[in-house]
Amino acid sequence: MHSTLQRLSNISALATTVILSLLAAIAASSFLIPTPLDPSSLHISHLNVVLGRPNYQPRAHDREYAFVKFDLDADLRPLFHWNTKQVFVYLVADYSTPANPDNTVVVWDRIVRSRRNARLRLDDAKQKYEFKDLSPSFGTNTTATFALHYQVQPYVGALQGAEVVRTEPVAFPPVKRRSQ
Repeated sequence: MHSTLQRLSNISALATTVILSLLAAIAASSFLIPTPLDPSSLHISHLNVVLGRPNYQPRAHDREYAFVKFDLDADLRPLFHWNTKQVFVYLVADYSTPANPDNTVVVWDRIVRSRRNARLRLDDAKQKYEFKDLSPSFGTNTTATFALHYQVQPYVGALQGAEVVRTEPVAFPPVKRRSQ
């Protein structure tokens, strides 16, 4: 009985070692596979700032909201290989205010689950999330830059991500009232 348990222990130890070594090799090989992305194009076709109140806070004070429309052409197919489960793509707006010099707001995102759907061509796409500052106003801020980022989620290993493309600074227009 003792020798049977010892053999079972040796076999499970060997199997665990082999599986962990294989998983470590898979994770390490993901860093060796080059992922050259063609430069993508990102164009902010419309940026509007409106003074209004949120619908979910009836007693709230007026605050400024920015609305973004953009054109995007990105080919993320090179990111897909045998260890890619999915790719998370997101568009961020970077701007500064006197109170908060470094602000980054995610305005749009998408999860790409297969190489077949990894070619993104969006015309006049709208933001998915509210674009507002912590304070009620963007203040004296005059510009924002927009950048497309990605995160590759592998089957085995660490997340890998980078910035694909960044726009030139886009000017904030004058604030409009809802009635305008």
